Amino acid sequence: MKRGKLLLAVVMSLILAFAFTASAAEFTMKFANPVSKEHSWGKAAEKFAELVTEATKGRVLVQAHHAGTLGQIRETLEMARVGTVDFVVAGTGHVTAFTPEIGITVLPYLWKDTATMFKALDGPFGAVIDKALGKQGLALSAWWDNGFRHITNNRRPIMKPDDLKGLKIRCLPAKVHVAFFKELGAVPTPMGWTELYQALQSGVVDAQENPPSMVYTGKLHEVQKFYSLTAHVNEPGIVVVSKVSMDRLPADLQKAIKSAAQKAAIWQRELNNKDNDAVMKKLVAEGLKINEVPKETIAAFRKAAKKVYPEAIEGFGPDGKKLVDQMVSFNK
Repeated sequence: MKRGKLLLAVVMSLILAFAFTASAAEFTMKFANPVSKEHSWGKAAEKFAELVTEATKGRVLVQAHHAGTLGQIRETLEMARVGTVDFVVAGTGHVTAFTPEIGITVLPYLWKDTATMFKALDGPFGAVIDKALGKQGLALSAWWDNGFRHITNNRRPIMKPDDLKGLKIRCLPAKVHVAFFKELGAVPTPMGWTELYQALQSGVVDAQENPPSMVYTGKLHEVQKFYSLTAHVNEPGIVVVSKVSMDRLPADLQKAIKSAAQKAAIWQRELNNKDNDAVMKKLVAEGLKINEVPKETIAAFRKAAKKVYPEAIEGFGPDGKKLVDQMVSFNK
């Protein structure tokens, strides 16, 4: 009996402490995370919230909402444009509808490694994206890691180019992504992340492609048999912030939040790298059959990728070719 009362007292004290923190804050901001709280994006959203509280001395409270509870990515980005959601993290493929130039980040076989990607994103290319986002009422807050994407499916391991033919694959809602899989003979189906598990389970699609940690925390291995290491796209995560929301804040708080965002980004990138390495063992242990893809097949996929670049460039705005040429050169 005493133990139960003690537990109740502890719970009540935590609730009161949270309520006090929320009431003490001058500003409360919502952070929309489309994936699991256990993924590095979810953990980093919580870390960012802590850093903001610390940097603003409690004047700003960031509340992280996970697993798409505030809506699908497209919806939360629209809400951020008008300030009803303040921060959104999304894969860059989902942001192409608002900022076509960001589609360059998901060009297949563009990035030779993650370090090179972040060197580009944290540099001049990031400034280009921030300017483009500004026209949509959004601003670049930080770049987060996700990892190289590989293909899971229920039919067969991907060993030769023909193994993709006829495969119904969920892909990113980015034109270049759709064009790439069409070139490989697959049947690409753009779809929101929150719909994916059920679509795989019901057979609406046969396949999908994501980094290891996304596969594991999304429990996709429960409804997939094979995981082929194609490493065809290294899609970063982007944290955008509503310009309307930031403009509500005094300059000193804006500065503190921007600093917290950069610290959270460094923390997230390190964590995501560790997570992707660790979950590969878990995926194997839980029955997912993982296979390396032969070099000749990767070479064929790279050749197919180059075929879709010219068409993709047309959709990247007036400076698309110049930007793509810069990024290709950056990766040599």
